Amino acid sequence: MVLNWPKNWKLRLRYGKLKTAFRHFTIIADGEIATSNPDYGTTAGAAAFFSMKAWALDSEQAADMVVTIGQHLGFESTGEIQLYDTDPEEPPGEKPRAYNLNFHQYSREKEHLQ
Repeated sequence: MVLNWPKNWKLRLRYGKLKTAFRHFTIIADGEIATSNPDYGTTAGAAAFFSMKAWALDSEQAADMVVTIGQHLGFESTGEIQLYDTDPEEPPGEKPRAYNLNFHQYSREKEHLQ
């Protein structure tokens, strides 16, 4: 996918030449994989962190996005959701959007004790 963004979009955004109603977030949600997803290499039943970057109106919308998108991909957010205001890697669009979706599966500590 080739996108034709102006090379200086970050500067235009920083200095107010590019306007947006959105804020940029990095979001990390703790939970578990409810349904395996071969596109992301996830396995049902595994604990996982789901992370993404998003352009959203506010932190509430960003949290809703990680839950909704996660559910669509077979992830259930069952733990803490961490939100960070971060510098964007992609420019804003006309609608809220997410990119750089990533899963990191891990073993729960109590599983090691059994």
